[in-house]
Amino acid sequence: MDVFVVSQLLSRPVLTPLELAENRLRLLLERFPDYRKTLSLAVAHEETAPNAMSYQGWQWHDVETHPTKLIRLVTEGISRISLRTRQATYYVLRDRDVVKLILNKYRY
Repeated sequence: MDVFVVSQLLSRPVLTPLELAENRLRLLLERFPDYRKTLSLAVAHEETAPNAMSYQGWQWHDVETHPTKLIRLVTEGISRISLRTRQATYYVLRDRDVVKLILNKYRY
C-alpha cells in the first residue's frame, strides 16, 4: 500500500456507536416504513412499564406486528429477545433513546 492510501484510511472520520445505531435504524425505516408504528408502540410499552425491575418486555400483540416480522428487528440489532418460553417470546429495545430520537427526528 502506498503512503497516501494509508493516510486516507487513517484520516477518515470514525462513527461513534450512537451514530452507527442511528444509521442502522434510519436505513431500516427507509426500507421498511411499516416498522415505525411497531417501534413507537414498543417505546410506549417500555416507558409505561409499571415496575422496571421486573419488566420482561413486549410481545408481538403489544406492538401489533406479526411475530415473524419482529425477527428482523432482532437480526438488525434494534431489539433483543429478553425472555423466551413455550408460550411466548418477549422483546426489548437495545437502545430506547436512539429509537425515540430517530422517530422524532425524521418523522417517518
